[in-house]
Amino acid sequence: MGKKGVEALSPAQNVAVGMSAGLIEIVALQPMLYCKNATQQNLPLTLKPSVLYRGVTMSAVNMSIITGAQFPLTGIISKVISGGGRPLTESESLIAAFSGGVASAFLCSPMEMVMIQQQRFGGSLLSTPSRIASVAGVSTFSRGLLPTMGREGLFTMGYMALGPVVSKKITEQTGVTGFAATFSGCSLAGIFAATLSHPLDTIKTCVQGDIEQTTYKGLQHTTKTLLAEGGPKRFFKGWGWRTARMILAVFIIGQVKEQLAPVMFPDVFSDDETEIVD
Repeated sequence: MGKKGVEALSPAQNVAVGMSAGLIEIVALQPMLYCKNATQQNLPLTLKPSVLYRGVTMSAVNMSIITGAQFPLTGIISKVISGGGRPLTESESLIAAFSGGVASAFLCSPMEMVMIQQQRFGGSLLSTPSRIASVAGVSTFSRGLLPTMGREGLFTMGYMALGPVVSKKITEQTGVTGFAATFSGCSLAGIFAATLSHPLDTIKTCVQGDIEQTTYKGLQHTTKTLLAEGGPKRFFKGWGWRTARMILAVFIIGQVKEQLAPVMFPDVFSDDETEIVD
């Protein structure tokens, strides 16, 4: 029987599957992302599509590249852990997914800054990076990197590893299978990942939205400022938007990975040995 799973795909194959998943997810859920970012920064919400979809191109580029990167990164780490000769245990899958997410933050953090600045002030995909560099310097693109690393690790662990693990447990303990088990597992994984990582995401969003450092300076100063603004609950502003979006994102990306990968690369998921019956 051939190997099946993310560790069985080549890096190029993982990129193709990951980019498809990221593009589908971002187009569907961009308005929720805008509302989440605006709420975290105490900005007013809007129903105007032209505003809700500000930064969607950068968001699509970001998500397709990052999701595409997280799949092969996790696949490579999986092969290192397992030696390429056995399936990963559940705990090993979580470690591999978390590590892949952390590594991908170096790519996604600068791109998310551009998107957040577009959401706040408008501007094109080309003009916004130039404005950021002229206003605050090139080094500003590293603002928010550390909280992004933690957030991406938890999120990747949720949609790539924890969702399938929880779905499997639900099936084993309740007998529920198919769509119901998958959606329940992905929803629980999404809630867990969103709740655990949301304070990091709030810090990241605030520092990247305020590149002039008018209100939010370094990470320590931002943490103290947010606490002064509303106590611990201030870190959870936008949690509802992010939780709903993450549940849907975990489900969409997980389903695309599960359903599309065997279609795109059937040879990887087919049996490499055929039993001959006399």
